Amino acid sequence: MSLEFDYKVALITGAARGIGAAAAKMFVENGASVVLGDIAPEVADVAAELAAAGGKAISVTGDVSDPAYGESLVMTALEEFGQLDFAFNNAGISGKECDIDQLSPADWQKVIDIDLNGVFYGVRCQIPAMIRNGGGVIINTSSVLGMKPIPGSSLEYTAAKHGVIGLTRQVAVNHGGQGIRCNAVCPGFIETPIVADQESDWFVERTPVGRTGTAEDIAGVVKTLCSSDASFVNGAALQVDGGFVLT
Repeated sequence: MSLEFDYKVALITGAARGIGAAAAKMFVENGASVVLGDIAPEVADVAAELAAAGGKAISVTGDVSDPAYGESLVMTALEEFGQLDFAFNNAGISGKECDIDQLSPADWQKVIDIDLNGVFYGVRCQIPAMIRNGGGVIINTSSVLGMKPIPGSSLEYTAAKHGVIGLTRQVAVNHGGQGIRCNAVCPGFIETPIVADQESDWFVERTPVGRTGTAEDIAGVVKTLCSSDASFVNGAALQVDGGFVLT
């Protein structure tokens, strides 16, 4: 049986849990070989589980805010699997919800370094590798907060996620003619460990479909965006939020 991503290679950051782990499983189930990245050592366990189930998976532990880590992930894909077709730049952290005078420069910089700079460091290495292989697809994780600020939300997180959309669109314009499609997914309230201590009722009440999202909801959209069905989708910032940004 031929799977949709047979002979393809995918790179996923933030893959130790939540959306990243669900996306890694999705790629493997559809035939891709995967390189999983995360700062958490548990990413090795995710890779091991995928390999034990018959998939081709390898992990590389590191910090996306380090430019050298983005290079090491791409080099691992090339050395282990010979190419790079898909990249899902998903790693991120939440911010500090406080008044601006209570937000230190260090607080600001930490989120910008991981949520925005980390995406840039990945993309700048992924594009040349994909071009050498005839093209590829890059998906960057933004947020509904990259599309619509919410009163009281984190300043640095909202700024970073707006930046991810801007970066995505410019990459799409600059490199579309070289066979690169670059899109952003903008999740709403997704039930993952990063939001485990947040109150979901406020979001559910304002979400037309009346529920929170799952990591698999996002992974399914990533699958579609990487597939040939989305071959004319480039530079999009796709809300995956049950309609939250419309309310």
